[in-house]
Amino acid sequence: MNEHPIIFIDADEDDHDMFKQVLSELALPHPVLVFANGQTALDYLKTTPDIPFLIISEMSMPGMSGLELRQQIDRDPGLRKKCIPFVFMTHPVEERAVEEAYELTIQGLFEKKATYAAWKAQLAAIIAYWTECHHPKRITQ
Repeated sequence: MNEHPIIFIDADEDDHDMFKQVLSELALPHPVLVFANGQTALDYLKTTPDIPFLIISEMSMPGMSGLELRQQIDRDPGLRKKCIPFVFMTHPVEERAVEEAYELTIQGLFEKKATYAAWKAQLAAIIAYWTECHHPKRITQ
């Protein structure tokens, strides 16, 4: 159980490629796992003993949306116990969706940036925050 992957969930394959490229350039110690919808991510989360470092999800996707995924994680005692940081990166950002997302105890909601450089800076800031943040599943004795 040494893996602490960063999980990215989005139906857009171009975003998958961009996310992988950004994380490769940031040279992080975390493996990257990409899923096209909430259901495949949930299946992985329910079957792995690993505790992901961070989940970054699009809100609206075909099948199980990011909002529905977050609801399922909250309903599952085993997944809740893993205390996985969960943020949304989505476009467009709508007021109603922001309110609904924060009712689900997410840790952040970001609008996807329009350029590669801005997206890279945004992801670097999000990951830097979670790298420095004290977290119940990452406390070393």
